[in-house]
Amino acid sequence: MTHAQRTAAACHLGAFVSAASAGYSLTWHPWLAAPGLVGTAFLLWGAASVLSAEARQEARHAALDAAAAADEQLLGTDRDQASAA
Repeated sequence: MTHAQRTAAACHLGAFVSAASAGYSLTWHPWLAAPGLVGTAFLLWGAASVLSAEARQEARHAALDAAAAADEQLLGTDRDQASAA
């Protein structure tokens, strides 16, 4: 489990607790549920943000690895040039 996945799981757990708190507060008065719902939305946004940033980083690393492999095929390595000489 990566750091981003652990962070997202913690955010999801916090969002669940916040939503449960909002649900309980709703039994007293509807306005009391607002802070819990705002907290839930914030935590879910944070989890989505962390996971999308991880996906972008993985895609960038994959693109860089592919570019390095393509450059290696085109340019060869130092060992190939040294053995040809």
